[in-house]
Amino acid sequence: MELIKKSIYITISLFIIAVLYTGIINIFAQTFFKNSANGSIIYKNEQAIGSKYIGQLFTSDRYFHGRPSAFNYNTYNSMKETEVLPASGGSNLSISNSIYSENLKNRIEKFLNDNPELETKEIPIDMVTTSGSGVDPNISIQGAMIQTKRIAKANNIPEEKIIELVKNNINNNMINVLELNLALEELLK
Repeated sequence: MELIKKSIYITISLFIIAVLYTGIINIFAQTFFKNSANGSIIYKNEQAIGSKYIGQLFTSDRYFHGRPSAFNYNTYNSMKETEVLPASGGSNLSISNSIYSENLKNRIEKFLNDNPELETKEIPIDMVTTSGSGVDPNISIQGAMIQTKRIAKANNIPEEKIIELVKNNINNNMINVLELNLALEELLK
């Protein structure tokens, strides 16, 4: 009899914790924080194009580039058949690690290749290092400003317009790359 009571108590507790509690929290979130509860998805022409809080890879010279990702913004794609990389996370390599140094050197070379008018000392650290999450959607103001020449040239518009666009998209001293690129598309229409 004691065993049955304990089993019933555990079943009721599990129901309260696993079903009732999560259901109440979900209803609360959907009622008061619908956008956040659903991933802060950004839509364009009723098509989901990304999340405000998850960075994406932009490679075209026409767009602002975000921070590098330790896993190249992997969305559960395998590098090898036996190795599936995580979708997010840092590399956890220390600055004394030779792989870290090599990755940093390669990122600097690529950034200079994409922005040939720059020198290494002008590159802000966030443009060549990964964030802890590996999918940071924001870059520094300086990270956006040093890309304005490339973007103006690629889109054949005055750099002043691109600089103004950057200034209009500053939020808490950071710039959301997806939102900035969407604003850039609007400017180019």
